[in-house]
Formats: sequence, structure tokens, C-alpha cells
Amino acid sequence: MSFAENYSFIDRALHHLVFSLPAVQKLFADIESDLYQKELAEISSKNEVFITGLPRSGTTLLLEFLYQTEEFCTHSYRHMPFILAPLLWKKISGPFSKKSHSIERAHGDGIQVSFDSPEAFEEVIWLSYLKKQYVESDHLEPLNLRNTSKQFAEKFKISLNKLILEAQINSGQENRKDSVVRKRYISKNNANSSRLSVLSKLFPDATILVPFREPLSHIGSLIKQHAQFCEMHKDDSFAKNYMRWLGHYDFGENFKPINFDNWLENTAKTKDYNSSAFWLEYWIASYTHLLNKSGSNIHLVDYDKLLASPEVSLSRIAEVCKLESSNEFIKNAEKVRAPTSHPSDRKDLDEDLRQQANKLYSKLKAAAL
Repeated sequence: MSFAENYSFIDRALHHLVFSLPAVQKLFADIESDLYQKELAEISSKNEVFITGLPRSGTTLLLEFLYQTEEFCTHSYRHMPFILAPLLWKKISGPFSKKSHSIERAHGDGIQVSFDSPEAFEEVIWLSYLKKQYVESDHLEPLNLRNTSKQFAEKFKISLNKLILEAQINSGQENRKDSVVRKRYISKNNANSSRLSVLSKLFPDATILVPFREPLSHIGSLIKQHAQFCEMHKDDSFAKNYMRWLGHYDFGENFKPINFDNWLENTAKTKDYNSSAFWLEYWIASYTHLLNKSGSNIHLVDYDKLLASPEVSLSRIAEVCKLESSNEFIKNAEKVRAPTSHPSDRKDLDEDLRQQANKLYSKLKAAAL
């Protein structure tokens, strides 16, 4: 079930209007920045956490566990559709605010979401200012310091500061001048895996977490989700548009693979998105790129190790994320289920491709936290 199915006719019409006219998002953002100029000038974002990687790698689990420490702030469904203007939109929508109740998210994986759940809406910021630089008709191009801009850097940082300010307002701290507890920004954005140099430059003291899984188990999950979202998009045009507006090109009829290191140039012109070979090639291209980027503030997280030895993995994550409530965070080990997924026997895969993936997986495990 898609969370967007809860939206009324008026909700859907508003989303159509706002996302069909990107200038509206930017206008509201600029008005809000002017209105809160003084407050925003006193805020600086520090020690951010960015979670990224291919979908179905454990990114949502990491986001939820970290967000539950209450040390972080990020976007939620209540910020939709004015992602760039959370403070202004809260004032406008406050009288019509809906009660929060949880439902299973569209992925059908048992994860519950509500209007207050942290969600991957950050990509709207990238789309609003840089869409022409990376969204192609059939794929996404990586972003680097050459094809981003100072204007984007400024807008991105302001957007993060707005969420920090919102968290202070919610806790009644906006007027205090001493001992203000400022939450840190956290995001889960799969597309960030293709722009790590940009994130590292803009946020030099940030922590970037990159989870990965055993390749055949991982692509099995990716193929299943792609088929599921294709069916959903055929039956629900709003759900399809909703995901496209958010820049979620991971699955379904909106699917656009990321062209890591130009790997798509070495594949067939006509690509079979239902084949195991395509997804395994995508996995190899993605994690070869991410392995080469790892180090310093970019940390690989072995998802299968997290499932098998949760306390050990969570302790390392708490350390690199500089958590104040590390003991509480590590208690999430009790919620981690034992691993139930196993490599699928995909007999259609070329043996050389399998071996290439397995060698890369071994390197990832050796380099992981």
C-alpha cells in the first residue's frame, strides 16, 4: 500500500500544483528565508549524517535507528509538498494537520510509516536547483563539483538549517540564547551515492554511511521491488507521479539507473530491467564506485553483519556518528531480526559475472566497519 493513497482529492491537487510549478517551491523557500533571516543566521549545521547506497541495502533501518535517538532532524511526510519551506508550510497547514497513524509502506517489507516518519525527501532540493545537470531521459548522471553551483550549495545549507530551526521551535528553544540543544541533520537518499565528492566538500565534518548486502540476495530484492512498483504505477498514476516528483527513480515505470563511472556505455543499448544480469551489473558498478570512494568520512556498513552481530555493528556506527546516546542506540540490537534472506540460485547469470560480484563483495566486507 502506498502512503500517498491516504491523500484526499485536495491533497493530490495541491501536490500536482506545487510539483508542476517548481518556481512555486522556490518562491515559498525564498519568502521563508527572508521571514526567518535573523533566526537562520544564528544556526550552522554540523556533524550531519548521510545514509546512501543502492535501495534495499538497509538504508531505511539505519535511518530509523539513528532518528530514534532524538539527536537528529530530517524531512517527514508533514513537510509535503513544500519541502523547501517547512516553517512556512507548518504555519499554513497547522489548522488542517492530520493525526498520525502508521501503515505499511509501499515496499511491502513490514516497515511502518506515518505522517511523522523520517523520509527520503531531500532529493527534492537537488531536483529544484540541479535537475538539468543530472536527470536524463533514461538514466541519472553523477554530480560533481564541476556541475554543481555556489547557489545550490547556499540553498542546500539553508534548507538543512530550516529543519534544525524547526526542531528548536518544536522544542520551545527558539528564543533561548544559552544552552540551546541543536539537532543534527540526517538524510537517507540513495541518489547521494553518485555525488559523494559534493557532500564531502559541502559538509566536511559529516558522516556518510553506505550499507551493502550479499549481491545475489540484494538483486533478488531489487528485482522484486521493481516488478511490484511497475504494477503499482500501472494502476495508480498519482503514485507514479508522486515518486517522480520526489526524485525516487529507484523502481517501477520511473526507473532510471545511475551511470556510475559511465558503466551504462558498456551495456546493451536496449536494456532488460527484468533480468538478473542487468541488476548484478548495476550492483557491481555501484559498489565498485562506492568502494573506491570509501575512507575518511565515508563508511561502508555490512548489512549482513549487522543482522548477524547487531551489537558489534551498531557500536561501530554509534562511534563514527559521534552519538551522545550511543548506549540507547545500541539497544536497537534487540529489534534486529536474525538473517532470513539467502543468496538466490540465479542460474541465468554468467559465471564470470557471479565471480566478479563475489570478489567485490569480499573487498567490501574487508573495508567495512
